Amino acid sequence: MRFVQIEMLPAGKALVDIDKLTHAVPEAEGSRLYLGAQHIDVPHSLSELENVLAGRERTDDGEHSSTGFGVR
Repeated sequence: MRFVQIEMLPAGKALVDIDKLTHAVPEAEGSRLYLGAQHIDVPHSLSELENVLAGRERTDDGEHSSTGFGVR
């Protein structure tokens, strides 16, 4: 199992098992994540969510990306 901590609505945080994530769809200012028969709403756009799940900074546009590796 691979868990990632993400912000969720209403304001809070959740540990999400990304192996159970079936799909995500845009929802208002964020996205709705479907985890089997359950869902949670998050304040991330789909591109921001992709960054979070990949271990990058939420707003990483790829220009200075370290692809999950710290630069020293």
